[in-house]
Amino acid sequence: TMGMIYKVSPSPFSDFIQINYGIFQRAKVSLQVFDIQGNLVADLQELNLEPEKYTAEWRPDSTVPSGHYFVALKINDIQVHYLKVIKEM
Repeated sequence: TMGMIYKVSPSPFSDFIQINYGIFQRAKVSLQVFDIQGNLVADLQELNLEPEKYTAEWRPDSTVPSGHYFVALKINDIQVHYLKVIKEM
């Protein structure tokens, strides 16, 4: 694998989550959030990164409803890993 999400916390969350992920080779990396229907909710990062561990945050605004979301890690436009998180009000 080219990378992975190690941890998303806290879950459930209300205000923000922290996403810890790692990249194992130099690559174009994007981190996105999708709802349970597969709609894109947030573009968190799109960067060219070196092999390393990274941290990102998602602070959804108040219009984002509670429910289940997926944090997806894409490397060179291929989704390599995702984790489910739960947002509560």
